[in-house]
Amino acid sequence: MGLAASTVAPAASDAVAVVNEMARRFQSGDHEGARALMHPDIRVQQPASLPHGGWHTGAAGLAAMNVEAARHWDRAITNPVVFGEGARAVQITTQVWTAKATGRSASVDVIEAFAVADGQIVEIRVFQQDTHLLLGLLAAE
Repeated sequence: MGLAASTVAPAASDAVAVVNEMARRFQSGDHEGARALMHPDIRVQQPASLPHGGWHTGAAGLAAMNVEAARHWDRAITNPVVFGEGARAVQITTQVWTAKATGRSASVDVIEAFAVADGQIVEIRVFQQDTHLLLGLLAAE
């Protein structure tokens, strides 16, 4: 009997394969499998100007970041493009962010820089195209 797709990790040295597999798992609803590709001490940086901004470390930090982001936004992610070499990968997506407080939406490109070690994502740095636009969606008119 073969292993389930979410238990098979990509090659340790291929960050592009790891990031693509993480995205595939998230898109298929396999959030546990996607998190399995993240190192227990993962570090994620979001722009400090956003409500969920700053550095977030480990599973607890990542969970807290996601809870805070979900309080403010619904997001739809399309057009992922991943490229890189060795232990580094970059993902570019188009994301529609909808502010829960106002219902207003905007589309921005998001670039994420990934570092991978031993088949796990150890760091993600996130760069939203226009944080001022996103913050404006949260503001009351």
